[in-house]
Amino acid sequence: MTNAVLHKENHTAEENQTSQETKKERVRILTPRVDVYSDETNIYLIADLPGVEEKDVQVQLEKDQLTISGRTSERNVPGELRYSEFRTGEYRRSFTVTESVEEDKISAVYKSGVLNLTLPRRKPLTKKIEVRSE
Repeated sequence: MTNAVLHKENHTAEENQTSQETKKERVRILTPRVDVYSDETNIYLIADLPGVEEKDVQVQLEKDQLTISGRTSERNVPGELRYSEFRTGEYRRSFTVTESVEEDKISAVYKSGVLNLTLPRRKPLTKKIEVRSE
């Protein structure tokens, strides 16, 4: 067991209230871990967003900026918190998309804290040019 579990500090009610207000005002920005794969037809992005509910996950593509974000909230568990390694805050990460993608065909699936994005590559337009002789 760690000292954090065994040690309990005595705080006044006023100190506890100030501490709780400070926690509410500060939002911790977390960077999700991401893997990016690609093949001839798609770009695949897999992001870990542990503790984020599906309703709190957002994916946005604006021009060439892809942004994923999500928010975790504190767990309401009865009893006094003695030790914690779970982080709460807001996940946010942006990427510059350097290849042309089909914006209307992007798919996002969120399951068990993992976001899977599929960005279909835009097929190059081939235009046949008529050659005439003079």
